[in-house]
Amino acid sequence: MDFIGHRTTTTRPHSGRFLATLVRLAIMAAAGAILLALVLVGFLVVLPLMLVGGVASYFYLRRRVRQARRQQRPDVEVIDAEYTIIDRR
Repeated sequence: MDFIGHRTTTTRPHSGRFLATLVRLAIMAAAGAILLALVLVGFLVVLPLMLVGGVASYFYLRRRVRQARRQQRPDVEVIDAEYTIIDRR
């Protein structure tokens, strides 16, 4: 305990600074390495997978729409006729 009048603990002036600084630096370097790894995995793995999935989804949906249009045409009854416009003067 430390009181104004007397000290019961003895400390050296620079006893824990170097070790504490070294530990903080190691923790910050580890956090930076983890963040860099997450960014690299995101750009090199997740982003290309999302792009490939989006392109595949686009072509799959386009093919399904074309199939649906082809199946719909014979079932729909359409009246095909020619119209003549008579101009009365």
